Amino acid sequence: MTASNMYTEELYEEGIVKEAKDGIAIISIQDSEKCGECTAKIYCKPGRSDERSLIVRDPYGVHPGDKVRVVIKGSKILSASFLLYGIPVIILISGLLIGMQIFNNNKELFSTLLSFGFISIYMFFVFIFSKRNTQNASSYPEITFVKTIKN
Repeated sequence: MTASNMYTEELYEEGIVKEAKDGIAIISIQDSEKCGECTAKIYCKPGRSDERSLIVRDPYGVHPGDKVRVVIKGSKILSASFLLYGIPVIILISGLLIGMQIFNNNKELFSTLLSFGFISIYMFFVFIFSKRNTQNASSYPEITFVKTIKN
């Protein structure tokens, strides 16, 4: 699969609503054999060993117990992957190259420490901004179908 195909791809998952409030829902998704190779697993939060949960936008006003289908856009997966994996690799290599130029003694050791320092600073900012971004529901996957379970 090419990057351009992944960018336009949409992944669908089905689950049961655990919580719903103010246009945001937490969906319980059963773990399957496909989870190990899924590119969207960076969105799922491990719950119990056989269950994962997903925070999603709720345009329908779902209730706990409803069965829903969720769509995760490939563009969101690519951007999240780049932020979590691509940029740290670039920072690591840049830090090594910069360190090799500025340090005279123990170049390898100090360059490595410099790189890890830069990555730590980057991850700190990612953590801070991701906490702020939890209020921004536009970055969440979205519910596309609801099957209400009547008691």
